[in-house]
Amino acid sequence: MGLFSRKAKPEPTAAVTVTGTELHHAARALNAGNQAPADALVERGGTDKAARQTIAMRVLAASIDEQ
Repeated sequence: MGLFSRKAKPEPTAAVTVTGTELHHAARALNAGNQAPADALVERGGTDKAARQTIAMRVLAASIDEQ
């Protein structure tokens, strides 16, 4: 049994572009209780976990700024 995982990393997803307008729209909707626009942005990250996390954190940060 090895100490470290030897699984290959998944191929990164092509660059995902989220505009400021889309980000602020998702943030406003999230503050109003609607999670759908934020989920739609996160889905753009595909199977790339890092991209999905980055988008989610950007939406969360924007929602805090909008309050």
